[in-house]
Amino acid sequence: MTVGTKSENRSSPWEAVCSVDDVASQAIPEASGSLETNRQAWQHLIDYRLIDWGSNPNQLADVGVDPPSCETIDRAISLAKRFQQRGFPPPDSVVPDANGGIVFERREQDISEVLYIWDDGTAEYQRFQGCDLVERSPL
Repeated sequence: MTVGTKSENRSSPWEAVCSVDDVASQAIPEASGSLETNRQAWQHLIDYRLIDWGSNPNQLADVGVDPPSCETIDRAISLAKRFQQRGFPPPDSVVPDANGGIVFERREQDISEVLYIWDDGTAEYQRFQGCDLVERSPL
């Protein structure tokens, strides 16, 4: 696959995010957990990670990173709610990036999927197979 293109045969629910508007018409593969378990995990992430960062940004400044702005956190929450509503598998990790962004990452075998919410509010999906970037798409 060429970087910057979208695959017609998506093997991961997160890949569907690349075309959020028409994701409802795409078949979403079985999630690793139940639909309700996935939704609860997303809600926990929203309530106890993202909202917490917005309420207390100094906790991130203490570890040497620029805390995400309210707008960046709002964008991350908005994306998380979309994934939650669709029952997508939750990320394995959610971390601030050093420049005020937020990174969601999910791994399955040798595939890694990363959603970057940059400090300017833009978002990007990246898919890796091993160490090779195989797809990169703006959201």
